[in-house]
Amino acid sequence: MFDNGRIDSFNYGRTSVHGIYAISMATDFRPYYALWRLFPDEQPLFIRTLAVTFQAAVERAMAILQNCNVRLECRDNSEFEMYYGRTDDIISFGKYRGKRLAEIYYVEPSYVLWLANKFKPDTDRFDKLIYIARLFAKVNFEITVHKNRISSVSHFVGEKGENIKGLLLKVINVKKQVDVYKADFYVDQNILAADRDGNRFVFLVKAAGRSLSPNELSCHSRVVVNGELLHVLSAKVMSHYESKGVRYTRLGYVKLEK
Repeated sequence: MFDNGRIDSFNYGRTSVHGIYAISMATDFRPYYALWRLFPDEQPLFIRTLAVTFQAAVERAMAILQNCNVRLECRDNSEFEMYYGRTDDIISFGKYRGKRLAEIYYVEPSYVLWLANKFKPDTDRFDKLIYIARLFAKVNFEITVHKNRISSVSHFVGEKGENIKGLLLKVINVKKQVDVYKADFYVDQNILAADRDGNRFVFLVKAAGRSLSPNELSCHSRVVVNGELLHVLSAKVMSHYESKGVRYTRLGYVKLEK
């Protein structure tokens, strides 16, 4: 059985601001899983079939979207059934006459990109076809151009001095840091983490006791590791800053769920 937690993990650093990608569930009538692009205020765009098993479909979808910063979700096929029969994406000329844009994009993406960017008909009868081709061009850009999944979507969270509650953060990096204001070795953990929308946070997990050296944590401290999910019960926004185009929210007075 496929672990749905892998989809949640895959989605960290990805955003749904401009819609999502969706895997439609297989049915007795349509015994395959398929990939769709859902843009806001648009009909769902069928991209391709994936597989006949859920595990294989998700693996293939994640491979296709590995460089994309758009979230992936699973949706019931009933949301898409009415769109299988659309005809405005069928080309009526050239070597692919009678084929749908999704079929053409699967075998020759460059042809669909030509329709989107260079095809100049002398009639408006092809306007809808060109419009859908341009949606495929957006998909092509999303899945073929590498993006920094976190920095491209990171925003400041809250106002300075604001108390926030109930954050679920994934740890990106942990560094040990000695508290220089104390005479003995009190080793804190400097945390870099991101929420599920890709917003970056930095904060300290303070030492729970004295350490024997500056390179090790106290035996009383909670050890935070890369990739761990942290439930922040409450925290205070201390500041916002930007570095190399990435926005960070600095937190203080962080209380973690034990």
